[in-house]
Amino acid sequence: MVGELAPAIDLWSASCVRGRVNVLREISLKILPGELVFITGVSGAGKSTLLGLIHGDLELASGEAYVGGHVLHERRQLDLPRLRREVGIVYQDYRLLPRLTALENVVFAVRACELRLDPLEALRRARAHLDTVGLAGRCSHYPSELSGGEQQRVAIARTLATRPRVLLADEPTGNLDQANSSHVTDLLAQIARAGTAVLIATHDPKLVLDGAGQHVQLEKGTLERPAVAARTG
Repeated sequence: MVGELAPAIDLWSASCVRGRVNVLREISLKILPGELVFITGVSGAGKSTLLGLIHGDLELASGEAYVGGHVLHERRQLDLPRLRREVGIVYQDYRLLPRLTALENVVFAVRACELRLDPLEALRRARAHLDTVGLAGRCSHYPSELSGGEQQRVAIARTLATRPRVLLADEPTGNLDQANSSHVTDLLAQIARAGTAVLIATHDPKLVLDGAGQHVQLEKGTLERPAVAARTG
């Protein structure tokens, strides 16, 4: 069909084995650019494994996986550094560099993505990303001087620095109170509306109820129901 969007994430009967355990079993999941999808499941259901698979950290045991135009199941031809520039990931524990300010953390990510970028342009982009997440006034603060919600927003700004086609969030509100959880979720929904495919792994049912996206569930490594995501904007 003319004008039909190509999926940002397209998994076909994808399975993943860790050790001797089949953690993911024949997962089929399609997410278009601009879609927001919540994936839930109890601890051990395979949520983090699924994100790791999409990020290129883990290999498929069987099936097919296409992410941002990359063919993950053809591992020998896969350009992992490029994939990881185009597939950003946000973690529960923020993973900021403690000796760098909020601005310096984001500048570091910008420069790592584009090594030849002019330093002044890297600084401009970093400030713009912090403004996007509502932290323009906190640029000079170190992570220890920021609240948990602010640190998570810096982590999101740092991920945006790579201009990802796909953004993965692994329990991004796990360390936050309800108000900050809602703020971070609203921010991720805003990023999806701007055209990025966003996949959020969470165990928080309130977060899913408040969210505007599609909800799928993992149970013992399999999807509970078909993952046909609704457009978010």
